Amino acid sequence: MVAPVFSTRRILAGAIFLLSASAFLLAQFPINTQRPAEDNNPAHVRELVSKYCRLDYEGGRLDPAAWSKLQPIVWWQQAPKYSQIDVVARYAVDPDPVEHSGKYVVSVHYRLLGTYDLANGYVPEPTGSMQNVDFIVSPENTEYRIADAENTFPHPSRAVMLKWLNQQLASEQEAAAKERVQRAVNLLSAQPASPFAK
Repeated sequence: MVAPVFSTRRILAGAIFLLSASAFLLAQFPINTQRPAEDNNPAHVRELVSKYCRLDYEGGRLDPAAWSKLQPIVWWQQAPKYSQIDVVARYAVDPDPVEHSGKYVVSVHYRLLGTYDLANGYVPEPTGSMQNVDFIVSPENTEYRIADAENTFPHPSRAVMLKWLNQQLASEQEAAAKERVQRAVNLLSAQPASPFAK
C-alpha cells in the first residue's frame, strides 16, 4: 500500500515541476500582441493621410452619412464643424512624412479653386493658387491615426461642390440665401475644371 502512494506523490510532483517549467519558459518568450510594424512606418502613415484626402475630395466631409468612413482613420470623435469649404482642383500628398517625437507630419498641397464661406458665399482664387496643409499623425496603443490638421475645412472637388451647392439651392427657402448659393454655382461653373486650363 505504501508503494502506490509514493508513486502518486512522485507523479504529482513531476507534473507540477513540468507545469512550472513550462510557464517559466513561456514567460521568457512572450507572444507579440502589438500591431504589425508596417502600421507605424512612413508609408502606412502617408497612406492614412491619402485615404483621408481622397474621402474628403469625394465629398466625405460634406455628407454626414460618410463620417463612418472617415472616423476609423482619425482620432476625432465627431466630424469637425466648419464655416467654410475650400474647393480644390486636385491635391498631392508629400511622399516622405517627417517623424518627430513619435508623431509624423504629412504635408498635403492643394490646388485651390476658391473658398465658399457659409455666410458670405463663394470667392474664386486666381488660377494656380496653392494651399498647403500639415496633418499630424500620432499613435495610441500602437495604432496610428490622424490627430490634427492645420486646416480642418472640407476640401471637395469642383464636381462634388457643384452637386452640394445644387442640393442647397433646391432646399433653400430664403431669397437672399438662395441668391448667394446661385451666385456660387455660377462662379464655380465658370471656372475651368483643370487648374492648368486657360
